[in-house]
Amino acid sequence: MDAAYAAAFLRRTATTPDSDALVRLYNPAPTLSFGRLDALRAQFPDAVEAARRHGFAPVVRSAGGRAAAYHEQTLVLEIFAPDTQGMTGARARFRELTTRLVSVLRGLGIDARIGAVPGEYCPGDWTINGAARVKLTGTAQRIISGAWLFGAELVVTDPEPTRAVLTDVNAALDVEFDPSTAAALADLNPAISLERVRAAILTDLGAGREVVAEPGLISDAISNRASHAP
Repeated sequence: MDAAYAAAFLRRTATTPDSDALVRLYNPAPTLSFGRLDALRAQFPDAVEAARRHGFAPVVRSAGGRAAAYHEQTLVLEIFAPDTQGMTGARARFRELTTRLVSVLRGLGIDARIGAVPGEYCPGDWTINGAARVKLTGTAQRIISGAWLFGAELVVTDPEPTRAVLTDVNAALDVEFDPSTAAALADLNPAISLERVRAAILTDLGAGREVVAEPGLISDAISNRASHAP
């Protein structure tokens, strides 16, 4: 349902062009989020079973590239907005929002930078790394007619479960991965907490946007759409 809500919010935004931009920030259940490229591999069923052995629910997401993992000590950020530019606005949006997220993390005492780390999970040009050594999060977009979604997942504390599941999942998929590159924010600043990160993100990226907290503020209509999402 965590993943289905994202698709439902995106569809709602696309069909309500005069709606405000929306920010959703939540703590997920343990999830192994596969990219569509993963799902096409012959080894995909083995990777799904590897995720389940670690207690991570497997889902196939609509945005992003390769497998990513997150759990209760993660903050998932999703921003939704009406759109008239389509793919032409994607790069500028990556630059703006990823740079702002890096600024938020630096304000929390984390040496955050933009750029891929060799051997990282789900490699991408808009990775946010820590001190050019470890991956802190990837950023992704999904663009449909009339709306866009920008997302990122920040493991705040307890990175070991995500390292372990990503090691086995990527091995099953025969995808290169260096477990030492998967980090939590607490690896760079042990004083960090979910509450501090949440407040800092909402102060910056939540400004001027409607903020949705789950589950209390998610409408029945959105819940119904999510429960029937493909």
